[in-house]
Amino acid sequence: MEYLDMLAKLGIGNAHPGGFGETVEQLKRYPIEQGKRVLEVGCGTGRTACYLAEQGIEVTAVDIRPEMIAKAKVRAEKQGVSVNFIVGDVCCLPFEDSTFDVVLVESVTNFADAEKAVSEYYRVLRPGGKLYDREVIRIKELSPAIHRALCSFYGVNKIYSQEEWQALFEGKRFDPVESSGVHAFPLAMFEDQVQHPDPVHLSDKQSFLDPRIWQITARYDELVNKYHAYLGYTLMIGTKG
Repeated sequence: MEYLDMLAKLGIGNAHPGGFGETVEQLKRYPIEQGKRVLEVGCGTGRTACYLAEQGIEVTAVDIRPEMIAKAKVRAEKQGVSVNFIVGDVCCLPFEDSTFDVVLVESVTNFADAEKAVSEYYRVLRPGGKLYDREVIRIKELSPAIHRALCSFYGVNKIYSQEEWQALFEGKRFDPVESSGVHAFPLAMFEDQVQHPDPVHLSDKQSFLDPRIWQITARYDELVNKYHAYLGYTLMIGTKG
């Protein structure tokens, strides 16, 4: 079992950097107007997508995992909102060019082929459209051994610096590219879960009895405790010219 498998089985809706609280703060800081067409990529169990839909925003959301999309549809039904949930790959989005006004991403690009994913975000945005992508960043140089340990656990090829994300966005023709700055990597998600409890529980039956899940969570806690000082996160904001 891998890290993303664990998230899927537990139906976790706040695993992205800063948790759901950071999602709420982002949408206060950068509000999305009603009437805008929004795409969320890597939507997971659909918590952010349904939160937007509750505010009257037209949302389409994709995830590569069918089991996540199934849970997201259950969430939408229980919350009484309408979201167009689709199984799809962020590196080959199933939409025409210039379809959306906003693309939202929460710790997804780094799990994919980042070059292809950012190109796809640009393609499906309308001219003047905005990309909001919150990703983990390294804030200190990592030794090869630490870098391998973190990449192996998360299932990613690289942990980017803020400057590398900036260069990637600019290289894919986003202009201008802005950043929210560097934010500390949280040691635990407990505070976010208390302040922003998930109203819908989407864990698989018997998942809490699976010892593999607790092995993954224990490994996560171990790595975060050892290496959180090397990590942070940032919100990258790109505009399609």
